[in-house]
Amino acid sequence: PDGSWLASGGWEGTVRIWDAATGRERVKLADHTGEVDAVAVAPDGRWLASGGWEGTVRIWDTATGQERATLTGHTGAVTAVAVAPDGSWLASGSRDGTVRIWDPVTGRERATLTGHTNTVRAVAVAPDASWLASGGWDGTVRIWDTVTGQERATLTGHTNTVRAVAVA
Repeated sequence: PDGSWLASGGWEGTVRIWDAATGRERVKLADHTGEVDAVAVAPDGRWLASGGWEGTVRIWDTATGQERATLTGHTGAVTAVAVAPDGSWLASGSRDGTVRIWDPVTGRERATLTGHTNTVRAVAVAPDASWLASGGWDGTVRIWDTVTGQERATLTGHTNTVRAVAVA
């Protein structure tokens, strides 16, 4: 939140935290067994989530570099992660075609959102956390109610993969 550091995920399975002013590596987080396709930082900066090719989401303590939790349930690579504005939950998208909502403290899955017919490539959370958007290889953007897990709308018009979504 203060812009002092940033996180990156790499093909070699690591997440690295970098000092934004000096460009120096602060810490290397290395428990993924495949490439890291997604990272998202909690609003208070105390933890981050990373999504890996092995199908897990990992929660990391940014101060200590220790892994807090490994979230399992996806049956394909995790290709997108986003954190709710208050940090109380996070969403992940996967090659298994699902979006999952997780509790970052307990590691429990709150909901599995189904509707995409192929890889979910992007997720983004609304500022009030009442809905999220996902984009996928099926060329659709889907809007989901985060309380009920129900799909609110399917947006069509792209003729190929939707690789990114952002909420105003």
